[in-house]
Amino acid sequence: MTVGELQAEVAYLGFETRLNDEPIRRGFIPALNRGIAELDVFLPRTARVTFYHRPPADLLPSFSPIRKSPGEIVTVSLPDTTRSFSARVSGSGTLTLRDGSGDASFPFSTGRRTATFCRGVTGSGTLCLSGDGECDLLSVRALDHDAADGLFDETGMLAYRVRDARPDFGSFAPPFVEYRGAPYAGEYRTADGMLLLPATAPEGEYTAVIRLLPPRLSEEDGSDAEIPLDGSLIAMLPELIASFLWLDDAPDKARFYYEAYLRKNAAFRASHRRPDRDLSVRGNGW
Repeated sequence: MTVGELQAEVAYLGFETRLNDEPIRRGFIPALNRGIAELDVFLPRTARVTFYHRPPADLLPSFSPIRKSPGEIVTVSLPDTTRSFSARVSGSGTLTLRDGSGDASFPFSTGRRTATFCRGVTGSGTLCLSGDGECDLLSVRALDHDAADGLFDETGMLAYRVRDARPDFGSFAPPFVEYRGAPYAGEYRTADGMLLLPATAPEGEYTAVIRLLPPRLSEEDGSDAEIPLDGSLIAMLPELIASFLWLDDAPDKARFYYEAYLRKNAAFRASHRRPDRDLSVRGNGW
């Protein structure tokens, strides 16, 4: 169904041949996007983001914690093959990375907590800890791992930025992570659009399974644009959008069409609960 065809159906529900009222006409596309978002949860679009995980080597395995005195500057040279670093600090001061890209400073004031800073390293690098107060450089990892693939977070896991690979990322979806074509049974976490794997996870190709954001339309798409939903969901749109459009001007009409939408919605959900169907449906609380 096209946008124009849907608009004609909604107008018919309002006993009109077209949406003549300007505020209602202007509200059609926003109402359509709201309806798409509401129905998309039933048959969400998914995608897969593949990446290669290689356990990185720590080039400073024997690093020992360093306490910096007030006014002192502590430096730690990173091996030439370092591609990224992770450093954990506490207290109050500034951690600075000096490498081939220039200086990058990380001021911190942690109180009784700690802070972890991660960044890619270009060429030879040196970490400098400075400040007027007393602070601790608790740990430093110099990794032979490219920062474009991931960096250790404060838990010691490698973070892969799935959201960066797919701007239309919505959330992670079952089975969340696959390894060699099967659901991954090992340890992992998801947070803020990132997949986090322990450094000890098996080397190889992993796939993050994600749910995409609901598609959106605009006025510029025109009346010939296809509605980006499954046909069984599109059948519920006319009554749903009508209930949105007439909610202020004709609340009784809006209520009538919303109840009609709910009946269609209930029938759809009931048909997809049958044991002979393999479709997984996420409920919305109705």
